[in-house]
Amino acid sequence: MLVLTAGEMAGLDARTINEVGIPGIVLMENAAQGAAAFFLRVVPHLLQRRITVLAGSGNNAGDGFAMARIFHSKGAQVNVVCLRSPRKLGGDALTNFSIVEKIGIPVTVWDEGKDFDTQWEPVSRSGAIIDAILGTGLKSEVKGIYREVIERLNGLHVPVLAVDIPSGLDASTGLPLGAAVKATATATFGFLKIGCVSERGTELTGRIKVIDIGIPPGLVESSGFSRWLLCRELLSPWIKPRNPATHKGQAGHVCVLAGSLGKTGAATLVCQGAGRAGAGLVTLFVPESLNAVLEVKLTETMTLPIAETPQKAPSSAALDPILDFLRGKQALAMGPGISTNGDTAALVKKLLLNAPCPIVLDADAITAVSDEPDILRKAPVPLVLTPHPGEMARICHCTVPDVQQNRLESASKFSKEYGVVLVLKGHRTVVAAPDGKLAINSTGNPAMAGGGMGDTLTGIIASLLAQGFDPFRAACIGVYAHGAACDRLFSGISSRGLLATDMLEEIPAVLGLLERGEAL
Repeated sequence: MLVLTAGEMAGLDARTINEVGIPGIVLMENAAQGAAAFFLRVVPHLLQRRITVLAGSGNNAGDGFAMARIFHSKGAQVNVVCLRSPRKLGGDALTNFSIVEKIGIPVTVWDEGKDFDTQWEPVSRSGAIIDAILGTGLKSEVKGIYREVIERLNGLHVPVLAVDIPSGLDASTGLPLGAAVKATATATFGFLKIGCVSERGTELTGRIKVIDIGIPPGLVESSGFSRWLLCRELLSPWIKPRNPATHKGQAGHVCVLAGSLGKTGAATLVCQGAGRAGAGLVTLFVPESLNAVLEVKLTETMTLPIAETPQKAPSSAALDPILDFLRGKQALAMGPGISTNGDTAALVKKLLLNAPCPIVLDADAITAVSDEPDILRKAPVPLVLTPHPGEMARICHCTVPDVQQNRLESASKFSKEYGVVLVLKGHRTVVAAPDGKLAINSTGNPAMAGGGMGDTLTGIIASLLAQGFDPFRAACIGVYAHGAACDRLFSGISSRGLLATDMLEEIPAVLGLLERGEAL
C-alpha cells in the first residue's frame, strides 16, 4: 500500500485534473461519498445523531460541505460551523458551500469578536463531529481560533470523524503542529499519507480507511513512488512456497556472532529466530567457555567455540577461524549480547571488512562501529542495520529526540549516506534502502516491549537473507512477520507480558499465510 507526502498527493490530484481531465468537483464528490459511507460503518446510528461539520477553509472545508449534504439527504440533523468566512472560499469548495445554503442546512459563521463559550455551546451538544477544519496542506503551527477549537474538540466525548487527516497533524511527518485533533476515525483520500501511519500519527487518526477518489492507476505508476505501508497484499507476492524437494543445504546457512557472559539468552534468541524463519542450518560462534551452556540451550543450532576475552566475550583472535568457517555460508548476524568490550569491537570491524556474505548488525555490533560509521561504506557485502532509537542516536551522534522527530527522514538519510538497509525499530518500524525505497511496518503491539524481541528479529532477517531474499525485502518481510506473530498472540488481549520466546512458534504460521496470500 503506497504512502505519500502531502505534496505528492497534491501533485496526483493536479495531474488527474489537468492531464486526464477529471474535474476537481468529481474528485471531491468521490471523496465525500466514500468518507460518508465509511463513517456510517464506524459510528452506529450516525444518522440518528446531531452531526456538526466544523469547516475551515480550502478543499478540506469543501469535502466537509459535501458530506453535510450527503448526511442531510439521508435524513440526519446536520449543521455547519464555518470557522472562516465561506465568502472567501473559491472553486469546488465554494460550489459545495453554495449547495449547502440552497438546500437549507443551517450554517453558522464563527465570529472571533463574540464570546467563545457562547458560540461553542451548540457544538458541544453535538452527537458527532466532522473535522473538516485543516487539511493535508498545513505546514505551520496551528494558532488562534483553530487551535482553541481543536483543544476544545479533544475534550468532547463524542465521535470525531476526520476528513483526509486530523486537523493539525502534519501529513508528511506525522507530527502535531502545535495542536491536533484526536480522531475516532479518519477517511484519507486517494492514498495513505505519511502522517496517518507514522509513530505519532497513529495516536491521532483512530480507525483509518483509504478512500478511492478516482485517480487513474497509470498516473500513480508513472510517478515512481517507492514508499509503502507493509501489508499482506504487498508482501505475499514476494514469498513463495518452497519446492517439495528442498533440503537443508539449499535453505541457507546462517552464522551468528552473539552472546557473552550473562548474555547467552541473546545468542539463543537470534539462533531460534533464524531457525523459525526457515534457515536450513544455523551455526553460533560462541566464546569457548560458554559453549557448554549454549549447547544445552540450543538443540538445532550448531556451535563453533571461539577465542574469548578475559571477560568471556568474543575476541579478535577468533577472526581467522570465523572467516574460514564463513566461506560458502549465506548470512552472518552479529551483535546481540557480545558486549562493548574494545577487543570485541575490533572483531566486529574486521568482520565487516572481510566477511564473504551479507551481514545483519544489531545491538552491540552497531555500538562497535558508532565511533567510526564510515567503515560501513567499506564493507564488501550488503549490510542490514537494525538499531533501536538509542543505538540510532549513538551512531548518528545525535539525540534520541532528534531521531524520533522524523523517523522516516532519519532512516532514509542514514541508509543513503552509508549504503545500507536501515531498520529503525520501534512503533511503526521503518525500513529504508539506499536507493530511496522506504517502508513503514503495520504490525506489532505494546506487549513487544520486552528484552529479546530485537534479538529474534535479527535472526529472522538473517534467515531470510540466507534464503536468497535481497536485503530490503528480507528486512521488510522480517519486521512484518515479527510483529504479526506477536499480534496473533497478544493483540487485543494484553498490552504487557509477551516473551520473545512466545512469539517464535508463530513465525512459521505467519510466513505460511504470506506464502498463500491468506489473511493473518
